[in-house]
Amino acid sequence: MPEISIITPVYQAENFLKKCVDSILSQSFTDWELLLIDDGSTDKSREICRAYEKQDPRIRYHRKENGGVSSARNMGVELAEGNYLTFVDCDDYVEPDLLETLDTLVKKYDADLGVCRNFDYYEGKKKPVQDRPVEDFCTDTKEGLRQVFQARVFGVGPVSKLYRREIFKGVVYPEKTIAEDAYVIVPLMKNCKKIAFSTAQKYYYMHRKASLTTSQFRWSDMGSVEVWDHNADVIRKEYPELMENARARCSWARFFVLDKLMLLEHPGTEEKKLIRRLVRELKKDPAVVLFGDHFTKGRKAAYLFLFTGTGIYRRFIRQLYRKRNL
Repeated sequence: MPEISIITPVYQAENFLKKCVDSILSQSFTDWELLLIDDGSTDKSREICRAYEKQDPRIRYHRKENGGVSSARNMGVELAEGNYLTFVDCDDYVEPDLLETLDTLVKKYDADLGVCRNFDYYEGKKKPVQDRPVEDFCTDTKEGLRQVFQARVFGVGPVSKLYRREIFKGVVYPEKTIAEDAYVIVPLMKNCKKIAFSTAQKYYYMHRKASLTTSQFRWSDMGSVEVWDHNADVIRKEYPELMENARARCSWARFFVLDKLMLLEHPGTEEKKLIRRLVRELKKDPAVVLFGDHFTKGRKAAYLFLFTGTGIYRRFIRQLYRKRNL
């Protein structure tokens, strides 16, 4: 039985899968298994996975019908044999000591969940470096939720985390929705007695260049609003002292959808209705946007533009998008 099971959903990954798997093969911590869950790829991903399976007995390849990343993660959790689980996405890669860092962290504090940080790596940009001194600490569920809800240092996503396998009991990733990570983070952390954090950055989260078309709004994007509204309901009942953080995430979700709508050249009638709805809802909670440190100065300034209409706000978002994709 391996100590750590690494779960990597694979879909149409022929252009970046090798870099991902090679970074796992280079790990200083060696007591692991890698589950490559092929979600029905039609490119050369299958051949690449098979080749790695033959190369290293710690690698297991499984193919399934296309069902989305959540179904692939759920399959990986079911098949995993390790005492701990972690996720690495097929288009990302990791530092050689990612597993060692997380394993040391959870063992140091006897924690149920260990969390470190990502590098946000934008395609075509300079490779990022560690941006602050490395320190670690351990806390309980409430403070752990505060940390990931704030999202200033630690993210809500499944990567850069090491989970004791028992905390997944009764928890599955919802299928056919976006923001699936946000659906499970609250129940997973509620299953923890102790959560350990390290400010070490060991995971490269790749932001690839995208066209205006691929970055535009889809109606499924509203799943982000729905999940954070759901989480806010849970927080209101069980951790009311975290409601300001939950409200900030609800506003963040609305900005996420609104910004995508701003990229549309010719929004239709229903999209225009949704724009008006999101702006109206954002205006209801100015305190959480404008005060405190939940949002950047740029976001606060853009928010104020919404009170004069969406024209200036739209120009601001499109300019920001172009800057990120230069």
